[in-house]
Amino acid sequence: MAESPSTENIGLIQKREIAAAAAILYNEAGLAPGMFEIANAAGIQVSEIYGVFPNKPSIFHFWYADLIPRYTEMLQEAEGFDQLTLSEKLSNLMLTITDMLDEFPVFVKKTFDPLVFKNQSWHPFRHNSTAVIKQIVEEHQGVSRTAQILLWDDAYRFLSKEFLHVLKFSIYDSSPDKAKTMALVDHFNGFFSELVTNRIADKGTDLVRFFWDEGIIQRKIPFLGK
Repeated sequence: MAESPSTENIGLIQKREIAAAAAILYNEAGLAPGMFEIANAAGIQVSEIYGVFPNKPSIFHFWYADLIPRYTEMLQEAEGFDQLTLSEKLSNLMLTITDMLDEFPVFVKKTFDPLVFKNQSWHPFRHNSTAVIKQIVEEHQGVSRTAQILLWDDAYRFLSKEFLHVLKFSIYDSSPDKAKTMALVDHFNGFFSELVTNRIADKGTDLVRFFWDEGIIQRKIPFLGK
């Protein structure tokens, strides 16, 4: 017998249905819908909306915050993700979120900047992005030992901030098939991936450790003089 969905899952499903209805209405009309319109589109009573959202802005904030959890759920059903390079994994994240935003172009153009970009210091979307980027990088098998030591939470927060810039660029990208966005994502992730997967730094630290263990760097080296 299949397990019944938990109360938490039921609440999440309801919140997603409400947020989706609100985003669709906003996208179609070009302005924020009223609570009665949202309730009607979601097929529920207004009181039910207030049972899961304190106000209308929180509905739209949730829509953005839920993008990353929806992405991670899709990953659980995807095959071959672990076989991708780090650059491909990060590009998959960024381009998938871009595609999700592209489904609601009017809504996103009017709300992304005031709701998310200008509130990135506290917005759940930023925090969720930081967490998933950190997870992708730390679980990747090809990250160098040196990068594992040097990468800290501030580095992941920086990456999530740059991710927001990529999304903002994409929203206003009018190039055919958003070719400029794809090029930006490719160059950005390619550069970062090269930094953290390159083994030259590992070889350098191994060499210094060898010199230290053998006492070489404690002695006078002829070509360095006194």
